[in-house]
This record gives sequence, structure tokens and C-alpha cells, in this order.
Amino acid sequence: MSRYDDLVHARDRTIRLLLGGVAILALLLLVALVGWSRAPQHIRLHYPPDLAAGAVQQLGDIPKVNLYTFAYYIFQQLNRWPVDGSDDYYRQIHRLRGYFTPACFDERLQDLEAREREIRGRVRSVWEIPGRGFGNQRVQAVGPNQWVVGLDLHVQETYRGERVKDRLIHYPLRVVAYDVDPETNPWGLALDCLAAAPRVIDINSGEAAGEGT
Repeated sequence: MSRYDDLVHARDRTIRLLLGGVAILALLLLVALVGWSRAPQHIRLHYPPDLAAGAVQQLGDIPKVNLYTFAYYIFQQLNRWPVDGSDDYYRQIHRLRGYFTPACFDERLQDLEAREREIRGRVRSVWEIPGRGFGNQRVQAVGPNQWVVGLDLHVQETYRGERVKDRLIHYPLRVVAYDVDPETNPWGLALDCLAAAPRVIDINSGEAAGEGT
């Protein structure tokens, strides 16, 4: 009888151990399911364009070249007026709205209102000055998730086929992290307009001086 009781007690202990193990596994599974449900659906990684030598990229880090490329592309599109400056500028401001901070969007509309008569009928385009493109020194961090990107651009405007503006201008643009709407802004960045007044570039001295528009 004693041997039988020992076997019964051993069986009961084994059952309790197995039930405890099942309970622990169930708890761990519940924790895993909760963590999985709260995990982000999309993760944004910014890769540098040249991966020939490999790259180590931390989640959330943005290479300077990506910041420069974003600022240049959006600013170039904003200043592309193929037919009529007043209409094209208005259209570009609204088309690129997702890539501006709210304050910058309002500032662009005010700029359009102030210059509408001046730019009516003008055709405008901007492009990088050869030899003055991206360099690490052109992107400076000025705060958490805030940078100033310096663009050296050739600005050209024509009116009825006649050139009315042809300048080399340095534009310091403020760029901020702006992960608000991935559907309209997959970059997760936004222009916060000018960080300082633009300056005309003296190409002979390589320095920027005075103001430009």
C-alpha cells in the first residue's frame, strides 16, 4: 500500500509540474502576442546610396546624404515653374504640402501672395552648381532631429523667352524629422523653410555674399 501511495504522489507531482510548465508557456505566449500586436507595422530605414564598402545603419539614423538629397529634391520641385510662375508655384506648394511643416506651408503661401504679380508668366528652374554638390559639411545638426542643409544652386528665370534672372545662390534650408503621414510623405522628413536669408554666390571667390531670391 505504501508503494502504491508513493507512485500516486509521484504521479500527482509530475502532473502539477507539467501543468505549471503549460501555464508558464501560455503566459509567455500571451506576452509575445501582446508585443507582436504593438509592434510597428512599418519600419523606416535610411540607407546611404553607396553600399560598395558596406554600411552599419541604426534604426532611426538618417545619413547626411539622404538629408541633402531630400532637401534638394523637394526644393528643386518647389521651384520648377514650367509654364507660369504664379500658377505653377501655387500648384507645387499644394502638391508638396506633405513635405512641409505647417509653418513652412503657410510661409510659402505668404511668399506666393507677396510675389504673385512679379512672377506671373515667368518660367523658373534651379539645379546644383557643378562641383558644389553634396559634402558632409553641407548638413549640420542644429538640434534633436533638426538639421540645416546648405544648397548651392543655379537659379534661372525667363519671361516670354527672355532671361530675366540668372544667379548662383546659397540656400540654407532647415529639415526636421516629420513622421506624420507615411502615405503622403514616405521620407519621414519635412522642410521647415529657410534657416537664414539666401545669399548670392561669388563664384570667383567661392564665397556667398549679399542676398538672393
